[in-house]
Amino acid sequence: MQVISGRLTPMIKHLKFYLNIQFHINLVVVTSVLFLMVGNSIAAPYTPKDTSEVIATWKVFNATDKQMSLDDISNFIEQGQYPGEADYRYGRAKAWLQAKMANASPNAQTYYLYARVLQHQHQFDRAIKALERSIELKPTAINSWLLKANIHLVQGDIVGARQACLTLIGKADILLISTCALEVASQNGKLVESYQELSRLYQLYQPNNEPEKRWIVQILADMAFKQGMAEEALSYLNQLDMDNAPVSLLALWSDIELALNQHQQVYDTLSSIVSQNTLQDDALLLRLAIAEKSLGNTVKWQWSFAQRVKLREQRQDSLHAFDLAKYYLNVDIQPKKALYWANINWQVARQDNDRILLEQAKALLRKTKNDKKSVQVSRNLSVDHVVS
Repeated sequence: MQVISGRLTPMIKHLKFYLNIQFHINLVVVTSVLFLMVGNSIAAPYTPKDTSEVIATWKVFNATDKQMSLDDISNFIEQGQYPGEADYRYGRAKAWLQAKMANASPNAQTYYLYARVLQHQHQFDRAIKALERSIELKPTAINSWLLKANIHLVQGDIVGARQACLTLIGKADILLISTCALEVASQNGKLVESYQELSRLYQLYQPNNEPEKRWIVQILADMAFKQGMAEEALSYLNQLDMDNAPVSLLALWSDIELALNQHQQVYDTLSSIVSQNTLQDDALLLRLAIAEKSLGNTVKWQWSFAQRVKLREQRQDSLHAFDLAKYYLNVDIQPKKALYWANINWQVARQDNDRILLEQAKALLRKTKNDKKSVQVSRNLSVDHVVS
């Protein structure tokens, strides 16, 4: 699953969700969106050679942090969707929220924000429970219902996502509800129809603000890309400011450009972004490694990601299973490992991209086995010919 989970993280006011429901005005309703290792060896964790070497810097949790308001924490989490920010911000926000829940009676927003952190960490069942508590305290909490629908969708529970999204009727504007519904419908066998309808509605109703526009445009681009319309997908993303884009959007843009063989464009753009951040996002580093391999000039980023893969594998890090499978499909091509991690990913994430990844891994393994059989048959025929 791309968290990017994508394939894609939720935004507090503009979450992506999909569903398949019918209104009296023929709108299908409900949707949601919210975003490693070379060879076969397993490396030991990195150990600094010098005790003065700084690996990472973190602020100490102190009494002042406990006074953080929920709005402050919400804004802090929002910044976690941008390059180099996720690991630090989500972990810190979780500590703040746990402190608040331990020392006071949590309100609906507290549980909602806590669910967002749990969702990012792929603790989906716990996130659902937090959202149910949020909804119990505030049944009209739109964001909680949206996030709940999204998590159900990630888990492949279309019915649960539909039920959650139905509550949006009468609580949100028609474009938001329709986008939510059509994204869900697109992942329930209605991709072509959902894309056409959302394209029409996007032209008919203008988004209320820039974040909402970015959310809808990203969904449209993703739908177009899944249909093999890379140029059309890119035309949607060209409407956005990519100089200040979240990781999920940059990952989608990279996938589209790579499909169009624009490897140099991806390499130049991502190398600049990744180099600016001490903490490098797996999703971006992986796509940078793929672009670099296609160009064949250096192995700098491939090597960097390979070291990360070793650590992920040593820890059996299922949180990054999608990236590991994609790595073994596109960089260090190993069919068995690609299938192993694709299966691990499928156990927790069951959206279209997760299914496609699993199918690609299975196809690669079948091809490899068939190629070996062909070589063996060819050798046998050669031997028979010599003997005869």
